[in-house]
Amino acid sequence: MRELISLEEAVNLILACIKPVDEERVSLPAASGRILAENIFASVSLPPFPRSPLDGYAVRAVDIAAATPEKPVELRVVREISAGSYSEIEVKRNQAVKILTGAPIPPGADVIIRFEDVREARGKIQVFRPLPTNSNYCFAGEDFCKGEMVLSAGAVIKPEAIGILAGLGISEMRVYRQPRVAILSTGDELIDITENPGPGKIYNSNLYALAAFVGQTGAQPVPEGIAPDKPALIACKINQALQGADMVLTTGGVSVGDYDAMKVALDLLGADILFWRVNYRPGTPSLFAVKDGKVIICLSGNPAAALISYHLLVRPAVAKLQGLDNWQPVRSMAVLQEDFPKASGQRRFLRGYAYLEQGFLKVKLTGLQSPGVMKSMLGCNTLIDVPANSGALKAGDMVEVVLLH
Repeated sequence: MRELISLEEAVNLILACIKPVDEERVSLPAASGRILAENIFASVSLPPFPRSPLDGYAVRAVDIAAATPEKPVELRVVREISAGSYSEIEVKRNQAVKILTGAPIPPGADVIIRFEDVREARGKIQVFRPLPTNSNYCFAGEDFCKGEMVLSAGAVIKPEAIGILAGLGISEMRVYRQPRVAILSTGDELIDITENPGPGKIYNSNLYALAAFVGQTGAQPVPEGIAPDKPALIACKINQALQGADMVLTTGGVSVGDYDAMKVALDLLGADILFWRVNYRPGTPSLFAVKDGKVIICLSGNPAAALISYHLLVRPAVAKLQGLDNWQPVRSMAVLQEDFPKASGQRRFLRGYAYLEQGFLKVKLTGLQSPGVMKSMLGCNTLIDVPANSGALKAGDMVEVVLLH
């Protein structure tokens, strides 16, 4: 077991122990938000034929090349093509075809003129200016060519992708199964939100917050309730959770106190503990173990510390389980908008709110930074990464931030 390792080492150790979950086939309506497990290629071109982007007239550019307001060119309207219909009859010299948005452009025509740019009377139109070849012309395959890769494995299927896949006639695809993440809180002081608190008791907020975060990623949270600070009972609860989950996430019992029972519980379980304590705050006493090929991540019981560690340690793990091809958090530099007077001997993550103003990314603190304070998580969309051995921060300092949303 390694102790007090860097955040980067911890994440790498966790990811090295994780493989994506199994695949399954789903229908297109059920695919939104899922992670692709295969590359998707266009089976047809999109659009499948040259089409008109507007209501107008399909003509030949050569026929209107000499058109002027003083001497308009007159063309004979020979037919009409609406969306959903088709004509293989070629447009010939000095002819025009009335065409509606989305309709296939007939052979011979290479320009679409808008209705409002011509004068129509008695089956003929007058054109008052020339247009270059291929004006207002959508080519077949302009969006996707047949055989072109549309989406790659590991991509999130977003609503706009659903529309593209439907346009290509793709009705189902292989995706990764949604991982099941069991969540267990430990501590004699905890009660569920359905109970009445007695002296010395507090509501179990960690389970509900972490379940919401897990669900937000597209994984399935599996709440496992509360275990008291007794190693044998904790080991039993974790063992039960491992039977139906792909990962187990716990809070509490990982520090150095007499009642911090998680390491003992994992030893009883026969789990392989790979590290304990990660060199950042809040959330230093994080622990990582593996049992029967499944990962167990144990976080601090302090609410804010647990949520910060979720973003730093757990979210990348869930992403890899899901099959995501890009799990790296987005980092940037931002201008700090207020002082933070405390020196940081240990690497520290501060809760903040990042926003763009006049072309600059700026960040301000969201409140008290104590590991047990939840209020500063409200409005928090970024973590300020303060290096070890940093002095007090001043307004105007450039700081590195981890964007959470």
